[in-house]
Amino acid sequence: MSIRVNFQLVIVSVVCFGVCSVCGDDIEVDLANYHPANKNTYRMYTNVSEDLMKIKIKNINDDVGFFILQIHSYIENLTLSYNSTFGPSSFVTGTNIGLIYGDSKSSAKFYLFRNIKYYSNASVLIVVSIYDALDPVPGGCNLSFANMVAPYQIVSYTDDYIAIDSQPPSAYGISCDNNTIQVEMYHLFLNENDNNINTYFEGIDKMLTVDNIRSYGRKVPSNSENFFYHRLFSSYRGTGEVFAIVSTYNNRSSAYVPAVSYGCDLVNWDISCIGPVTGFWKFVCALLLIFGLITCFYGHVFFKVTLFTMGLSFGVLITYFAITMDGHFAVEEKMVTSLIIGFFYGIIWIFIWWKFGVPVLSVHLNFILTGFLLASVIFYAGLADVYIYHSNLNFWVTFLCIMLACIIISAAVTMYGHIFGCSLLGSYAFFTALNYYLGGNLQYIIINTYRRATVKYFNNAVISPPFQVTDIVHSIAWIVIVVLGFYVQVRDQRGKPPFPPNRNGIILANTESERTPLIQPEGAAAPNYVY
Repeated sequence: MSIRVNFQLVIVSVVCFGVCSVCGDDIEVDLANYHPANKNTYRMYTNVSEDLMKIKIKNINDDVGFFILQIHSYIENLTLSYNSTFGPSSFVTGTNIGLIYGDSKSSAKFYLFRNIKYYSNASVLIVVSIYDALDPVPGGCNLSFANMVAPYQIVSYTDDYIAIDSQPPSAYGISCDNNTIQVEMYHLFLNENDNNINTYFEGIDKMLTVDNIRSYGRKVPSNSENFFYHRLFSSYRGTGEVFAIVSTYNNRSSAYVPAVSYGCDLVNWDISCIGPVTGFWKFVCALLLIFGLITCFYGHVFFKVTLFTMGLSFGVLITYFAITMDGHFAVEEKMVTSLIIGFFYGIIWIFIWWKFGVPVLSVHLNFILTGFLLASVIFYAGLADVYIYHSNLNFWVTFLCIMLACIIISAAVTMYGHIFGCSLLGSYAFFTALNYYLGGNLQYIIINTYRRATVKYFNNAVISPPFQVTDIVHSIAWIVIVVLGFYVQVRDQRGKPPFPPNRNGIILANTESERTPLIQPEGAAAPNYVY
């Protein structure tokens, strides 16, 4: 995929966002018409081809207290420096970077260096954010970053979460030891599975100014001060996310340099950001599609198959959670091990039905898994981001209470509870597999619960999932299929016993005892079955 911004976009940016020029190896930015009180954000799109380029800022007005020069690139890490020697504490490297300038001079110089060239030209968005001297200074109370003032964010990610590190702001007359500046964090999701460069830059553009951040962004719930400048976000792989921070003091606000992460490696998009990509995962998803639909519409009819499926699912879930604690297995190794052990769980559960033939006992795995899924849905929908549920004790007590309530209600109406569980679990398995092929994030309902149980510090992570067109369509379709599956199974069950007969019970019911008549009377009724 080309990473060049199209010609029309470049022309529009030059006309709408300011006057700029690229002279040889230099980029010139004219701030004559930019003031803190009104037009305070300069934007410019350009292509960078040289290894080292000079950025000249000229005609800085006298009412400018300080400004932040931002550089945003699509894939390449760039280095922005105050000087060409890249001395200590004078530069920053990344894809979303920025440096602050607060001298009273009317001009300034910066240097832009390309570290590793992925393409001949690097598409770059240059932004200059202008502020008054009394506005809060983003990253002004820096404690650990390399620069004295660090208005940028540092982004890192794992398979489970995205980590955002920043530094506290400062303001005129405020001590960093007694900082009372209000800080708010926002995030904006880009389109799911969309790595288009225009989408990338449009997302950044929406999160550059304070007003736009509050208009387009989703506010992150407040957290304890210990974790505010080190925030964790649940990773939704392949969905771009823009992070922005606003600092406010005495009704004056300023914005940090926005940062973007997709939770994966953009260079290896197909391998790192989209799945499934291996034959094994395609096979697993195919099984989920098939058995999900069968369970949704015929789970109660094929009772023994459903018992095996529930035993298998329960075994896979418990085993996967358990061996994840070890941390020495790859994802596919954990999945294969879980499937093998889950297979034996399924056989054991079939044996329990064959031996005892008690429906309420046999369908309890269905009730447990249904409660687990419903509790996961509730926390995924927003409850997990409520501050009191950052406590693992509060989270798991509430989670288990929701599960217990589902089990009790389902046990009170055993047949209907089992049919509902089959419809809910089967349809969810179907859409989970479908999401891997068509996009969507419903699979993260269970994945986030798994992360909460196994990933250290995930209790402090922001869940706040994307809920875009694909997710809305899939959610509505999921509800429709659950209702339809429940209706079909209840209709097919009319006039039939609530549960099929147990073979062992039939044999015992037909076994002769000392009270069995030696000669059966004429017109004897058929033997009674034990259900």
